[in-house]
Amino acid sequence: MLDFTAYLVSQLSLQPADFKVGILTGGLTNVTVRATFARPTSLFKSLPFHSVVLKHAPPYLASDPTQPMSVNRQHIEANALRYLANEPEIQTLFAQFTDLKIPHLIHHDTTSNVLWITDLGVSQTLSKFLSTSPPPADGTIREIAVTLGNFFAQFWKITAYPTPETIIAFSRPDDQDDPVYYLASTALRVMLQRGVPDAEILGARIRATMQVKDKLEPCPGMVDFWPGSILIGFDGSRGLVDWEYFGISTSGAEIGMLVAHLDLIILYGSSTQESCEAIRSFISVFLDSAYDTHVPPVSSYFKRQAMIAYGREMITAVEFFAEELDEEAQRRVLDAGICSLRAAAESEEEMGTKLVNATAIREVWDGISR
Repeated sequence: MLDFTAYLVSQLSLQPADFKVGILTGGLTNVTVRATFARPTSLFKSLPFHSVVLKHAPPYLASDPTQPMSVNRQHIEANALRYLANEPEIQTLFAQFTDLKIPHLIHHDTTSNVLWITDLGVSQTLSKFLSTSPPPADGTIREIAVTLGNFFAQFWKITAYPTPETIIAFSRPDDQDDPVYYLASTALRVMLQRGVPDAEILGARIRATMQVKDKLEPCPGMVDFWPGSILIGFDGSRGLVDWEYFGISTSGAEIGMLVAHLDLIILYGSSTQESCEAIRSFISVFLDSAYDTHVPPVSSYFKRQAMIAYGREMITAVEFFAEELDEEAQRRVLDAGICSLRAAAESEEEMGTKLVNATAIREVWDGISR
């Protein structure tokens, strides 16, 4: 792991006593720390900062050094933060959501593969926020869900059908750097190991859907859109972090992934009934705010994108979160993923009537028996 103390000393006119470094939660893809300064410090000719967040991208998965990974992900994140900061419509949107923050790019050290970004403050992930005991008040949960849902509904709308220049800015020169291959191969491996009879068919369904370049409803998205990317500040703020997979996606795929990871908490088996109800409340309100209320009716294409993303995340979770899931929980999670993928069928035309006729996206998963 990068010696952040030595690195900061080499980059700034400071001594180790002038700052402290603390590792932040996460660390699956990158190693992220907060550097807090004894006194406000100017960084790369910027205004003084009390603290800053540093993200180091090693040439492998931070949580598994045996898994090679291109550092191009950091270039993607730097480009994403520039894009979000410079697009007038996006800035106007953020001005409407004053409690919703994203980090700002301070400096991208391409030699050491370190991203310097602004610190959004002490917070907890959405998963931890919803899983606290006792859970947050329902009114608070609903308010956060509405804020996030309304924001993303508008974000996906104003960024829909991006220009060729935007697409190129977030393209990955090496196909093996594309999460399509990693996620699809992981899902297939899990299904084969578990003896799923139609594993090859379902694996191909994931890969084909994710690889579609000419998406029918394209929009830029986080791509890695899960509760760990949503921060709830103790001061009432909300933050969106980890933009290294930002690229062309669809709103259906984005929503499918987020809902899958929230459902995972329920399926763990260790969550309290109160926490499960809090999560279900968040999902319902978020879905209403993010899609159903703003752009009805949902298209069959949207539903299928959501279902496949949901199924993919459920199945890969069996491997990614093996330590948190006991055998029974793994079975429930795998079954939920397989049901979603099977219900998606080979095309929108082949999906079940009940799913096609669902008027709200939350009804899509209600229509899947699990």
